[in-house]
Amino acid sequence: MSSRVLRVAWPGAAGWVRLALPFCVGAVCIWVLLGQIDEGAFAGLGLVMAQLSAWQWAGAVLATLVSFAALGQYDVILHKHLRTDIPARQARISGAAAIAIGQTVGLGVISGALVRWRLLPGLSLVQALKLATGVAVTFLIGLSFALGLVTLLWPSDVLPGALPFLLLLLFCVSGILVFLHPRIHLRALSLRMPSLCALGAIAGLTLVDTVFAGIALWCLMPETVGLSLAALVPVYMIALGAALLSGTPGGLGPFELVLVALLPQVPDTELLCAIVAFRLVYYALPAVLAGILLIRPLSDGVRPGTIKRALHESDLAGPAQAEAGLCRQSGAEVLALGTLRLPVIRPGQTLCMLFGPLAAPGAAGPRNALALIRSHATRESLIPLVYKADARLAATARALGWHALHVADDMILTPAGFSTEGSAFRQLRRKLRRAAQSGVTVARGTALPWGALRDIDAAWQARQGTARGMTMGRFCPAYLSHQAVFLARRDGRVVGFASFHTGRRDWCLDLMRADDDAPEGTMHALVAAAVDAAREAGIAQLSLAALPPVHGPMARLAARLAPAEGLAQFKSSFAARRVPRYALARSRIGLWLGLLDLWLAIRRPAARSGRDTRPAEPDFPTQEDDEDYGFARARNV
Repeated sequence: MSSRVLRVAWPGAAGWVRLALPFCVGAVCIWVLLGQIDEGAFAGLGLVMAQLSAWQWAGAVLATLVSFAALGQYDVILHKHLRTDIPARQARISGAAAIAIGQTVGLGVISGALVRWRLLPGLSLVQALKLATGVAVTFLIGLSFALGLVTLLWPSDVLPGALPFLLLLLFCVSGILVFLHPRIHLRALSLRMPSLCALGAIAGLTLVDTVFAGIALWCLMPETVGLSLAALVPVYMIALGAALLSGTPGGLGPFELVLVALLPQVPDTELLCAIVAFRLVYYALPAVLAGILLIRPLSDGVRPGTIKRALHESDLAGPAQAEAGLCRQSGAEVLALGTLRLPVIRPGQTLCMLFGPLAAPGAAGPRNALALIRSHATRESLIPLVYKADARLAATARALGWHALHVADDMILTPAGFSTEGSAFRQLRRKLRRAAQSGVTVARGTALPWGALRDIDAAWQARQGTARGMTMGRFCPAYLSHQAVFLARRDGRVVGFASFHTGRRDWCLDLMRADDDAPEGTMHALVAAAVDAAREAGIAQLSLAALPPVHGPMARLAARLAPAEGLAQFKSSFAARRVPRYALARSRIGLWLGLLDLWLAIRRPAARSGRDTRPAEPDFPTQEDDEDYGFARARNV
């Protein structure tokens, strides 16, 4: 049986200051508190507490149980979000125990992480820290919602009238920031923030948690105090926020000071009685029970049956379309259930399946793929999204009540029947003739000159701007080594290159790069050579990648935000036929939110994935690179 050892280093001077600061804050608050209350307030405290009825204690305990049930559910949501595969029961128990001890001893993030690490053997210390930090951050966001809503419904004379609107505005701004920046960095810890769905659920749980905690405190008010629940709950939430921000053990000092300051109508002795009783019921009792749980870790429980794993080369060696090779670079994972394998990415708010299943045998394959992506998205509190689905998958989705949107057209050629004869190819013939007259020769590369290709890519980025990612390929030797790469040379020097994903039945254009002094028609010559090579290899179809659709909402959006006239003219010179591709989601709002999320990920892939999605290459620095798909900014060819 293996044991886990925690090695602790002594903090430096700054660390000791940070550790001592909460205790200093608590001491100052207690000193101020003693100056605010009557001198004889503590004298009759025992007598007043003795007058609390059994029903009051029972009501407080019951309200505490409901509050901690909501607290434990925070961890269930965040475990799903972090994909730890910890069963819900274990997540709920460990989360409630961690909060019970953390709110009592203080340093909630550190103590909560250690409790979770102790109770869950399958959890690493880094995961436990992420969970504890996530609970703390999202709880404060949820508290702004809960307090704003409560003060809006139950206005208080002691609170500013604008407070609920400011708090609800703060919550909305927090949601926008989470959407735009789904990953935050706290020193050495990188934390992927919950999705909007998860944040909404946590906000609702925070409302339940804090209202019932306020009810527990209200139940313990002596009967002689005529204080309504509506007057107490908002004040309790403010006191709780002050206690959390102070970091003092149990919030001791700030919690009491806020209650005394905002409840002047309650006699000091009665208020102190309720606070002491509340600390016994809501702090001490849960902490004792949680301490008993720490004697031994929780059992592992039953893990989910679906396999989530990294992408393997064997996944792309089957019948999957060639464009699925992009998954090598997009940070894609594979959801596998039986023989069904789905390539998925997580831009931030969505669980997005790219293109379609890698393997889905039988007529029920599309239906099963949609069911699997939907169930996993629900499990992770994400929006299920399918990007660039074919017509068959889109038809199945519509039949199941999904919403579909025509987002792009794949430009498809048939190599076996391709010819440059006829009026439709007049422009192509002219471009090829000019490239030939300039001395451009094209051949498929074998031993590729990576240094020269890197320089061409750097020159291209200097002209066109920073490249995109996620659903678009980027320059990297390890990535390109899996593709068919065609080189254009002039006087023996490489002046351009084009790469193609290769599959069993099809090829797909990925990168197109030309040097600053590449002659006119260089890119046309590269693609024409690739079509000839695909014909010789017996490939049934070759895709020139995607263009925005001609009609519909995405066509109008692309014309306004990402005009692609030059790219469309280039691909049209090959007389490629348009094959529609669709985005699929369960709801219309989910569809547009998912597409916005994906668009942001394309623009900032590393910022939203939280890791370098490019394959490692020891000898050459990788560059972000792209080819134009449905959301790409059009590049002049």
